[in-house]
Amino acid sequence: MQRVFTSLRMRSGVLGALTLLFAAGLTASPMMTTPAHAAYGPCNTTSWRDVPHLGGTANEYKIPARTDNGISCYLGYQVGSSSAVEALQQAIIICYGGTWAAQRINNSGGADGSYGPGTVEAVRWLQSNKLGLTGSAADGVYGPDTRSRMQWPHYYNRGALLYSCSNPSTL
Repeated sequence: MQRVFTSLRMRSGVLGALTLLFAAGLTASPMMTTPAHAAYGPCNTTSWRDVPHLGGTANEYKIPARTDNGISCYLGYQVGSSSAVEALQQAIIICYGGTWAAQRINNSGGADGSYGPGTVEAVRWLQSNKLGLTGSAADGVYGPDTRSRMQWPHYYNRGALLYSCSNPSTL
């Protein structure tokens, strides 16, 4: 009887250990912890791009970017440079003014360059209500899918706001 009890306890211990190792392996795997957008790296600057239909290089829009990687980058909760976050926040306030997303940014500090909870919620709302992203794509993280669907404000000579917006993918 003692032998059977020891054998069952040993089996239970081994099964428990294997279960823990398996679970730890799944949660520690890079595929489970690294989001797809992380491959681009965080936006650490901004880039000025020409708005061709406004007639000249003096008419531009400012967009989050990554040094040596162009505009393929991401912003998330407390991730990204303040200039890149501020460009995103300004775009939401200007091009989506009157929406819940613009209101949320204004109520959580305005275009302050901090990707905090207010910006996460605003981007998530924008993704699901204005940009047509659904499910896990509406995650509150700014990345290539969000960028390609957003409207961006136009500036004249990298300074004066023209109060018009467009989506660079449609230019």
